Amino acid sequence: MFNVGDVVRNVAANIAGEIVEIDGDTVYIEQDNGAEVDFPLSTLVLESDFQAKHGGAVQEDPGAHAYDATYEKVIDQLYPAMLEVGQAAHAQIAPVPGITPKRWEELSALQKLNVMSDATDTPVKLWIDASKHGAKPSLATLQLSLLGAYQKGKK
Repeated sequence: MFNVGDVVRNVAANIAGEIVEIDGDTVYIEQDNGAEVDFPLSTLVLESDFQAKHGGAVQEDPGAHAYDATYEKVIDQLYPAMLEVGQAAHAQIAPVPGITPKRWEELSALQKLNVMSDATDTPVKLWIDASKHGAKPSLATLQLSLLGAYQKGKK
């Protein structure tokens, strides 16, 4: 149940605001611009819950960061041209209404690898495995192969 003062969102209408009144199943919210609108109670979600689910925030529990060093090592070894592929792909991701998209620089190493994975159709595990000493293919070979395929696809 919501309370007066809660910030809520109607996802379908992409409208968020603070609850100023609840009258049965109708909730009146005031938007940042001062306009007041009303929605059925059942169509609203807490803004904090919406942002947590769709905002791309990285969890802060220790388990969520157990492999950060591994992901960062892979990103640090990528060629600038390969990173440009990821940045271009990230720029093309359609934003979720109500969510401010993160800039490439704001993404975690794993988020960057996920973008790279999607852009090149290469599983994250392959990126990680290729970064290990003696891997076949090596990270260098993998990148050159992907960059070659990417260049052919652009023509």
